Amino acid sequence: MKNVLRYGLLLGAAMIVGTGVALAQMGEPRQPQLPGEPPETSRGRFADRFLAEFDLNHDGKVTRDEFNKAVAQEFFAASRGAQTMSEDQFIASRTKDLRQRVTEMFHRSDWNGDGKLSFDEFAAPERAAFERMDRDGAGIVPCSTRRSEAEDAPPPQHGRANAAAAGYSSRSRSSSGGSRGRGSFCAEFDLNRDGKVTRAELDQGLHQQFQVATKGGQFMSLDQLYGLELAHYREMDARIFQHMNTSYTGKLTLQEYAASEAKFFARLDKDGNGVITADELSRSRSSNSRVARSGR
Repeated sequence: MKNVLRYGLLLGAAMIVGTGVALAQMGEPRQPQLPGEPPETSRGRFADRFLAEFDLNHDGKVTRDEFNKAVAQEFFAASRGAQTMSEDQFIASRTKDLRQRVTEMFHRSDWNGDGKLSFDEFAAPERAAFERMDRDGAGIVPCSTRRSEAEDAPPPQHGRANAAAAGYSSRSRSSSGGSRGRGSFCAEFDLNRDGKVTRAELDQGLHQQFQVATKGGQFMSLDQLYGLELAHYREMDARIFQHMNTSYTGKLTLQEYAASEAKFFARLDKDGNGVITADELSRSRSSNSRVARSGR
């Protein structure tokens, strides 16, 4: 079954693992935010993307049967019809469209259109994210305050909802509009693990990534960006696979694959009637926004 996206971040590996298969399944490389440009939000597209993925009969709602059928179709497409799915198949199912998505990301990042990324072009989305989280302008992003986590994190829906709403990939560079959760930002850039990210740490981390990808060069090619993204996807997906493989057999069953999806469906099905409507999807997004604003 054709995926709509893939929004996985390392929301920190721990956060992504907690959300299960769907979060990583629907990630999408981020659309770079230009300096001084207001953050773009994709949360408003959540309901449309969810319905596009799971509303198989196009009647404006998703039943539990439709949802389960879509999940099973994805499983057997990835496993090539087998009753179990290997880790390689699991990862391959997530990365099959990655080249195209990274190509689109690359061209959006290449502001001057010269066919290569300078360090500043590569780093701009993360720097913009830092500025948004550094509310008092102190040059520090704290990692552990409950209020800041609620305000900065993407909507707390799990699985595909989180992916469709925000478009995260395995790293923040892939998040739509350059937005990302504070947890994933800190997981990537709190280099000395002291509970905060300084601007110096951010630049150091970005320089390290850039230098590794370019092998010490001054510009990053499309192939190099793809290699960087692919490595992050593989690392994240391997962790998710191990977390999902509760039988420790090295092979996923459909039951293991679908376990987090069932919890995700139940969370969105507000009235528990086995049907998710567009209104329920909108109410989920609205309630999450209110929690974020209040800091509860």
